[in-house]
Amino acid sequence: MKRSIAVLTVLLIGLCSLAAAQNRSYTIEDLMRTEVGTVYGASKFQQKVTDAPASVTVVSAEEIRKYGYRTLAEVLRSVPGLFVDYDRNYSYVGLRGFSRPGDYSSGILLLIDGHRTNDNVYDSPNFGTEFILDVSLIKRVEVIRGPASVLYGSNAFFGVINVITKRGRDARGAEISVDTGSLGTYRAEPPTVSTS
Repeated sequence: MKRSIAVLTVLLIGLCSLAAAQNRSYTIEDLMRTEVGTVYGASKFQQKVTDAPASVTVVSAEEIRKYGYRTLAEVLRSVPGLFVDYDRNYSYVGLRGFSRPGDYSSGILLLIDGHRTNDNVYDSPNFGTEFILDVSLIKRVEVIRGPASVLYGSNAFFGVINVITKRGRDARGAEISVDTGSLGTYRAEPPTVSTS
């Protein structure tokens, strides 16, 4: 009986402190010191997300690791306003409510570190297992909604997806990546070592 009262007391104190933490008011100085992420793909130079002239969503490497995403299509499926179709061969991304059958996502430009990767035949980007990078090499994914054709050409009519890769200085120690699957399939990334 005494133990259950003690547990209830601790639980009540925890709930009260949680409610007090959620009702904390912020001063304008606190809000000015809030750290804001940066984006490159919105204007072709590094700037704060709040200064970008577009609606931007950034998915960090920490979020990719935390949620266990294995392809870029899975990362993009988590972004609000994007929807991903998969036809058992390729993944296609729709943005702003547009994804016509047979369009192959040609209105979306996929960049890797600011360099165009859409193919030359269908002008379509590769998002699924056919994407040229492993997601463990991604530092962040910038999703810029809206037309950016003035900066990037006709492929950026609906939006731009810019994948920023990790640099050697971002590695901490040795890293190795191993995936296994059914029917004896496996994949391994060679270890990378950082001496910094």
